[in-house]
Amino acid sequence: MGKAELLDDEEDDGALTHIVKGARRVRTRWMLLVAVVALAAVIAGRVFVRVRRGARVKRRSATLTTRRPVRNYLASFEPSCVRERRASECPGYLECVDAMSRSSWRPPNPLLKPVVEPPLCTKEVCLNWTRCHTPFRVYAYTRERVPESLKGCFPAGVPDLRTILPERSRHLVTDDPSEACLYWLELVEKRPHLCHWANLHELPYWHASSGGLPNGGGLNHVLFDIRFEFVTPELRRERLGRAALATTTLWTSRFVPGFDVPVAIGPDNYDAALTSSLVATPPWRRKWLAAFKGSQTHPARRTIATQHDEAAGFIALSLSEGYHQCKTLPPKVKGKTALARRASHIPVERRAAQKGVSLLEADCCDKWRTAYEMYPYRDTQNASFALVIPGHGPQTFRLAEVIRQGTIPVIVGVEQWWLPYGHAPRWEEAALFVPTHVDVHADLLPRLRAIRANATRAAAMQRAALRIYDEWFSGKEAARAAALEVFRRRFEFEGFD
Repeated sequence: MGKAELLDDEEDDGALTHIVKGARRVRTRWMLLVAVVALAAVIAGRVFVRVRRGARVKRRSATLTTRRPVRNYLASFEPSCVRERRASECPGYLECVDAMSRSSWRPPNPLLKPVVEPPLCTKEVCLNWTRCHTPFRVYAYTRERVPESLKGCFPAGVPDLRTILPERSRHLVTDDPSEACLYWLELVEKRPHLCHWANLHELPYWHASSGGLPNGGGLNHVLFDIRFEFVTPELRRERLGRAALATTTLWTSRFVPGFDVPVAIGPDNYDAALTSSLVATPPWRRKWLAAFKGSQTHPARRTIATQHDEAAGFIALSLSEGYHQCKTLPPKVKGKTALARRASHIPVERRAAQKGVSLLEADCCDKWRTAYEMYPYRDTQNASFALVIPGHGPQTFRLAEVIRQGTIPVIVGVEQWWLPYGHAPRWEEAALFVPTHVDVHADLLPRLRAIRANATRAAAMQRAALRIYDEWFSGKEAARAAALEVFRRRFEFEGFD
């Protein structure tokens, strides 16, 4: 074998050795990678098992803590007891309250969602003051003045704002957008497929009113609708821009003081003969000291109902808004809000089984309804004072109803909601204000008795209530005229000439 061949063999051996070593390194790396992946899988599996086990334990503990004993026995509460003593002192009454209030069913209410952030708007940054010179004017969008995407907001045949306003307010509306302080738009929320908030930016003056201010969409605009009940801060930031709201959503967490206008809901129950009789009856000559009767749509209503005391002249009755509404409703009769009920012919045991609730809950429901119907709604209206308590939302027709009848309103939970039209109607002259958790017998009733005993003060409060109704609530289009008047008082004399 020659020297050249030996060199070639050595080179081949070196190359082979290099290849073998490289293969070994690659295999080692793959083995390490597989080992790392396997180790990670084992660790992840153990973590998953622990998390799942912890979640199972948490769910089990939560179930154990929320599970209530099945109380398959009839209630000891007798409805006739509320005629003789305070409701909370009646045997079995508080047990019924506990059974019904702890029902898993809750009425759908987006307002119960916690507020993460307040609205971004304020009067200082959401209004172009240079447009609000004297005299104050409003430009109203109509079907002919909006793009096709928003024509659904204006049903055909609906008159424009100037036509439907009372005569005293029509001069505030202008057809010239250049002289308007505010731009008025009414959203028809019952037609969301035709009038959608996402299209508001297409309004002709949605951006033109900004006066060159950055991010000024919706500036000097007013969105009006008495059904606008579930406007959240998130919706306002995403869709409504810097527009002001004139709606019935009066929660303090969703309104901008001095900028938005709380709008009243008009009275729903009208009995001309009863109204005339009550208006002519001074507070100190009425049958009851104070009264409230309604559905249990707010915790304050349930709490106050436990303090019902006929002997003290305090009538407070509520029906549960639970799984079965504690009622079977007859067909709705227009103009009637007495919450008329009719008893069910189905045995209580069968109804409890059908609804999947305890026998105690079903029996309490029947007895609550019986006690509720012992006091006709017309009779409870004959009271010196009427409690106005929030329901699903803060606004209620009861406020308009009681002041129309010359009854002095007691506003419950005033720390949580704004009164209609703010301070403009001078509510302090006509109403009393109490916190949500008022002590009825120790605090509220002594105050009411003292006012009723003072004929001069009681008569003055009754006159003030009637005046507020005539000035701010009376008339078919009162809400629009009242909202415009509030805006005029705020901005007409604060602008630039």
